[in-house]
Amino acid sequence: MKIVGRSAPFYMRSVVCWLAVVCAAGLPMARAAADPPASANASGSAAAIIVPATVHGIIQLDGPWRFQMGDDPRWSDPSFDDSNWPAVTLGKTLSEQGFETYAGYAWYRLRVQPEQFRFGALAGSAPLHLLVTSHSVGQLAVYINGVEVGRSRGMTDKPVMYESPPFEVSIPQEANGSPVLLAIRSWAAPGIPITHGLLERVEAGAHEDVADRLELAIAHKWDQQVIAEIILAFLFLGVAVLGAILYMAQRHHSEYLWMALMCLTVAITGAIEVSHWLALISSSVFDVLTLWTGRVFMAVTLEFVLRFTATEKRQLVRYFQGFALVLPFLSLLGLQQVYEVLSISAEVAFCVLVSMLLFRAWRHGLREAGIMLLPFLLAATADSIDSILEYLASSRHWISEQAMLYRFHLGPIEIATGLITYGVFLSSLLAVIIYRFVSVSQDEQRSNAEIAAARSVQSMLIPTELPSNSYFMLESAYVPVNGVGGDFFQVLPVDDGSILIVVGDVSGKGLQAAMNASTLVGAFRNELSHDPATILKHLNQVMLGATSGIGTAKDAMASFATCLCARIYRNGTMEIANAGHLSPYRDGREMDLPPGLPLGVIHGMTYEQCTFHLDQGVRLIFLSDGVVEATNPHGELFGFERTQQVSNEPARYIAQTAKRFGQNDDITVISVYVASRDARHIEELQPAVHR
Repeated sequence: MKIVGRSAPFYMRSVVCWLAVVCAAGLPMARAAADPPASANASGSAAAIIVPATVHGIIQLDGPWRFQMGDDPRWSDPSFDDSNWPAVTLGKTLSEQGFETYAGYAWYRLRVQPEQFRFGALAGSAPLHLLVTSHSVGQLAVYINGVEVGRSRGMTDKPVMYESPPFEVSIPQEANGSPVLLAIRSWAAPGIPITHGLLERVEAGAHEDVADRLELAIAHKWDQQVIAEIILAFLFLGVAVLGAILYMAQRHHSEYLWMALMCLTVAITGAIEVSHWLALISSSVFDVLTLWTGRVFMAVTLEFVLRFTATEKRQLVRYFQGFALVLPFLSLLGLQQVYEVLSISAEVAFCVLVSMLLFRAWRHGLREAGIMLLPFLLAATADSIDSILEYLASSRHWISEQAMLYRFHLGPIEIATGLITYGVFLSSLLAVIIYRFVSVSQDEQRSNAEIAAARSVQSMLIPTELPSNSYFMLESAYVPVNGVGGDFFQVLPVDDGSILIVVGDVSGKGLQAAMNASTLVGAFRNELSHDPATILKHLNQVMLGATSGIGTAKDAMASFATCLCARIYRNGTMEIANAGHLSPYRDGREMDLPPGLPLGVIHGMTYEQCTFHLDQGVRLIFLSDGVVEATNPHGELFGFERTQQVSNEPARYIAQTAKRFGQNDDITVISVYVASRDARHIEELQPAVHR
């Protein structure tokens, strides 16, 4: 299966198709050489051959035939003098018989002198039939005594190149007992160098024998070219369907989709080649289609490898993909030699790029890339080697055609080396993709189990109902980015009517972050002190203890938590301490708090506590960095300015505004509205207490 490209003229790939269709049947055969050929007639006409009166089986009409390059309708006339035409023998290449390469039309003529056109047991009822075999894509028209009796599909008034299967013609009854002049007109498209000759064989016999011979030739063609190709194409199509199913199951793994497209490209290429071998499409259509399928295969395969290896630096590959897709235009514009050279270069570069990407991924720990490297290299190299051999054989004549003919056999089915390499590649691809899918599925199951466990923990971190009293009106909004986050907050009432608020954000995601947050919440709930600075000091020690078992100091630094703790009294006094968290907003303005290190960074850390007075009707907003760090598709942050503009709005409005802007982290917002009359009363009796 030729996938990557067609860098040499198509004829050199197709020229070997019918060489194997020789003597496939176990029928008795008799060479015409058994009866020596008659000399040319008196007028110097075509060479003559004697057909015995009683013949059983097939006679090979190898010649000698008279041969002439060019085209002239008079050459089908039995009276035409072809004595000056050179003689050729079928089954041998023209180059072996001293002829130069030619293109276009040529004629073969042979005079048959039968004693009678009957066969022993069928005497008087069975006319002679001919089986005419073209060499690959050569188009033929058969004339008997100047009358056309049969032709290949493409031999029309405006000839078209098709793959040419053998065809049967019959000698008219009126020719019985008289000399027969066989004239065969041959043609191949301009630009196709003809070195072998387009007439491969002519065989004579009874209709039953010729029909059997034709059936065997067609069956051999299927065994030689079609069956293995169809099987491999269906296998690739099956893997393409599997890739589409895997992509539907795991949409976030786009490599399955690109694998499906890659295998679909191979399957389509195989279908195109089979259609050409069965003469369903012409060679010109085939050439155009394979120009594009080969380059699309390159581009899609590289995209699959990029997604499979998760390669981030893709600029070089993008340039090559564009070059590969533009390359066929050179051939369509008639720059065939330039196209051939660049095509071979592109195939070699394709092999290098794929191998490099897989090797780098393997070196970085992706074991599946290492498994695919050798089969992928074999499959890609098979195409490049085939292209180079075709170019050297057809254009440069540096190697013989026989160097490209080696095939493996599975019973009667012939398998080319390229098909074997693609089969090995497909097997490794299937194994690796299934392994990855199973591995990803197991990881997702573990992740889902962690998320489920984290959600159960999350219920402790995010209260569904806030304590209410006549002094404060509380509202909260929590919007996690991935179902479970590291944000937490708690609101606890104190016996004297004050409330204790803690809000924080643990670094990391998933179960580990949720567990660390739950540890802090549990410690906060069990804390005996109601002093914010003391609470943060104790929570710092708890966080250090929770992360001490992680391992290295680097890992421990990766687990920390920002936290803000405040106590608000019924008279409006607020005591607050901060451990690296965002400052709250009071009536739309950010409060000025001294900075502090997050929890879990330094042992024995103490935190500065500040005191503020809140008037009746003041709205206080506590929030997490998920609001400020929301990012729109253009990369623009929500930022502090927008946060300040919405900071006097209800908690749900703030959270939804940030989410719509472009959420990429957990969002937590707590709103406290001071409704206590004691707050106004204390302001009237004494000055506000400042920090």
